[in-house]
Amino acid sequence: MNLLVTLNASYIPPLKVMFRSLFDNCSEDLDIYLMHSDIKDAQLEQLSAYIDSYGHALHPIRINKDAFVEAPVHSYYSKEMYYRLIAHAYLPDHVDKVLYLDPDILVINPIERLYNIELGNYYFAAAAHAKPVIDYINRIRLKTDSSRYYNSGVLLINTALMREEVDISDIFNYIREHAGELILPDQDVLNGLFWNKIKPLDEYLYNYDARRYHSYLIASKGKVNMDFVIYNTVILHFCGKQKPWHPNYRYRFGVLYKYYQKMVQKADAPEEDELYINEYLA
Repeated sequence: MNLLVTLNASYIPPLKVMFRSLFDNCSEDLDIYLMHSDIKDAQLEQLSAYIDSYGHALHPIRINKDAFVEAPVHSYYSKEMYYRLIAHAYLPDHVDKVLYLDPDILVINPIERLYNIELGNYYFAAAAHAKPVIDYINRIRLKTDSSRYYNSGVLLINTALMREEVDISDIFNYIREHAGELILPDQDVLNGLFWNKIKPLDEYLYNYDARRYHSYLIASKGKVNMDFVIYNTVILHFCGKQKPWHPNYRYRFGVLYKYYQKMVQKADAPEEDELYINEYLA
C-alpha cells in the first residue's frame, strides 16, 4: 500500500502520532513517501527507524524549495501543502495509486476500506465537509459548477491517470493566475482546477471533522453518535487551527489523540515515562 505525506520538520511529532494510529489499523506493508524540502538527514533517519520498527518503509523525496515560490504561504499554510497536488510527477512510475493523509489525523478503523476504493476516471477521491452556505460561496468564488467544496486533508490519488493527463505546469499557472484569490490555498487549487475529477467520499467515514460531533449527530438524526464513530469511522481529522497537541484542546476526541500521543512518547523515551509515573506516585 502506498501512502503520501508532505510536510516540514515542525510537523514530525504529530506525523508520528498519525503513523502510530495507522499502523494499528493497517494489515498491509506500507511504502510511505515523504515529500519535503528542508527536513534534515538526521531527522529523516530517525523517522525511518521509527517506521521500520513497525515493518514499513520510508521513501523521502526532496522537492526544490523554490518550486512554489509564487504560491501564497504564511505561518499556518506552508509551501509543502502544495506538494500533494504534484505528487504524480515525483512518485516512482510503479506507484499507480497513493493515499495522502495530513499529519493532524488519527486512523481508527482499517485503512484498506479507503485505499481499495476504485477511482475509475477520477484523479482524486475526497470528502466534502458539507456546509451549504459556505459551499455556495466557494462555488461562486472559485467559479465552478460543483455543489461541494472538498477537503484536501485526505486524498486518494490516481497517480497513473494524472501522469497521462495532468501537466504540473497547469497547476503552477493556476496558482500564478489566482494567487490573490486563494484563501485556503492548496484546497482552493484542488477545488478550482479539479472539481469535476474528484470522486465524493462519505465524510462520516473518511474525513470526520473532529470539531463537529454535535452537528453530525443532529444532521444524521442521531445515527452518527459515538458508537458509530468508534466502530465505523476510518479517519478522524483534527481540522482547524486548534490542534489536539495544543494545551487546552476543547473538543471531545482530544482524549483519544492523547492516548496515541502517549504511546509515541513512551516508545521514544520509555525511561522518561517511567520517571514521570514514579514521580506522580511518590
